[in-house]
Amino acid sequence: MNIRRIALLSISGLMVACTATKDNKSNYTQPDKVAVERPAKERAQTLTELGLAYYQLEKYIYALEYLDESLALDASNATTYQIIGLINMRQNLPDQAQISFDKALKIEPDNFDILTNYAVFLYGQERYEESLDAFKRVVNAPFYKQKWTAYTYLGLSDLKRGQKGEAEKKFYYALKINKDYAPALLETARIRYGKGDMMSARAFIERYFASAGKTLEGLQLAIKIENALQDRDMTEQYQLELKRAFPYAD
Repeated sequence: MNIRRIALLSISGLMVACTATKDNKSNYTQPDKVAVERPAKERAQTLTELGLAYYQLEKYIYALEYLDESLALDASNATTYQIIGLINMRQNLPDQAQISFDKALKIEPDNFDILTNYAVFLYGQERYEESLDAFKRVVNAPFYKQKWTAYTYLGLSDLKRGQKGEAEKKFYYALKINKDYAPALLETARIRYGKGDMMSARAFIERYFASAGKTLEGLQLAIKIENALQDRDMTEQYQLELKRAFPYAD
């Protein structure tokens, strides 16, 4: 077979291949797109996360809309009930809050995030014994790390009983876990002020301001501390900030 014939055969084969490819393309049918719907639990979780975001923004009406939609898809999400309980708690609806927390803990009885929030609710309702039992469960949970709220409320309970030493220990444990937890910082500053340890009290109130900002109760305590330290400049500065931010305060 000579070179010319080989070339002709090669060209012929190429033409056949191109023709076949062209025919295949003309006969190709695009498959129908199949819409894959997300499982109900996933959609419910997304709605719960949106509800949580609106709760944190204090947009409770919008939060409840998303949370109700979430429950319509998945009624077994304990976090959804917990957020509804927190909203009811903030809106001073204790009966509804109790129902929501009960449902959340029935689904996840060992969820210590939920138990902590429930204990805070009980404390606010002056159901102290129930609250303290729940907080003690939280601090005794071996693998749970976020115990600073429970320690702080146990410390507040010690203060109510006049046990300042025990309370200070609890606030210390809370701050050891979360050094920026504002309630524990404020209470420790108060205890140090009461003990006459003014430099320590000043350090804690400054840490409190860095965490929580210049609140009314923080500024009132800071003025007392700086007065005791005889720092007139700082006293006047805090007094001016107090008058500007809270003009109707005592």
